[in-house]
Amino acid sequence: MNVLTNVFYLISTALLIPVMLVLLASLVQVLLVLGQTVREFLVRCRNARALAEYSEALVRNRGDLPGWSSSSPGGLLPETLLRLEQAADDPVLAEKLAADAEMAWRDEVERITGLARRGPALGLMGTLIPLGPALVGLAAGNLQMMSENLVIAFATTVVGLLVGTLAGTIVGTKKRWYRTDAALVGFALSRVLSDTPSDQIAAKHNARHPAQDRSSRHAVASNGGNHHTKTVESHPKAQPAEAH
Repeated sequence: MNVLTNVFYLISTALLIPVMLVLLASLVQVLLVLGQTVREFLVRCRNARALAEYSEALVRNRGDLPGWSSSSPGGLLPETLLRLEQAADDPVLAEKLAADAEMAWRDEVERITGLARRGPALGLMGTLIPLGPALVGLAAGNLQMMSENLVIAFATTVVGLLVGTLAGTIVGTKKRWYRTDAALVGFALSRVLSDTPSDQIAAKHNARHPAQDRSSRHAVASNGGNHHTKTVESHPKAQPAEAH
């Protein structure tokens, strides 16, 4: 029993430094994400007027989309809407662009959600690991050893909660943004698909698959000829009657 206890004690104490390093890296990462979120917020503020005009044009089902050009401020939403406008004559490409944008938004939210979960977990590990040496120091009467480990435990707890709080706030904000963006992209995609004539889609399909269309026509013609032959053969008494 003592051997097993010592093994677990050594494993837990050996994990203290890696946990602190990963927690520090997570803190740096969440600060970078916070900076990117602030920059995205500023870009959205600059694009707010153009997006409002774009949405109004979509509601009115107008062919032109005012206030939007390639020189507008960047961002995934403006780029996706601009490319959807350029791909108005290709519904398949338009659907691909909308799906790519939604996938990128989902991946971004999942990445920050993982950071929000990892921060408190690492903080809890950083809290519990030093408590063992602290209790050992308390039993041995070494108050300095106990105080040092308690300082590490409290510090890792604070850092882990900070990482989790910042990441959770960023996730909530980005989810609200991306839900609105996904709704606008879906609306724009519906307008693009509704404005594309069906004969234009059929012409593009025939241009892309000419061999398949020719083989289909040949199969129909062959089936028609066989049907005619079977019809004549199924009425053998009709020929003598006509000759008489």
